[in-house]
Amino acid sequence: MADIEFDPQPRDAYALLEKTSAGTQLLDAIDDALDLLENDSGDARVRRRSFRDGLWGIPVRDRAEDWLIIWEQDPGQVDTVVIRYLGVDPFA
Repeated sequence: MADIEFDPQPRDAYALLEKTSAGTQLLDAIDDALDLLENDSGDARVRRRSFRDGLWGIPVRDRAEDWLIIWEQDPGQVDTVVIRYLGVDPFA
């Protein structure tokens, strides 16, 4: 089981979703993805997109938008993953 930490941008995006009622379905989908990541960072469902240098992407969709969670293992702590980006999927 991994600990999840957020860089400032994804932390702010997550907090904004929590404050807006429009983000409820999207927030639920993001929470589900983060739960999967926390439980098993090696699961194929949290490694759907591979980027350079150990970055991984989890596409998250709701009815209106495609979002992306980009994360990586913390090189200094094996049991920690760091969310580097949370927002609209620029590749969708």
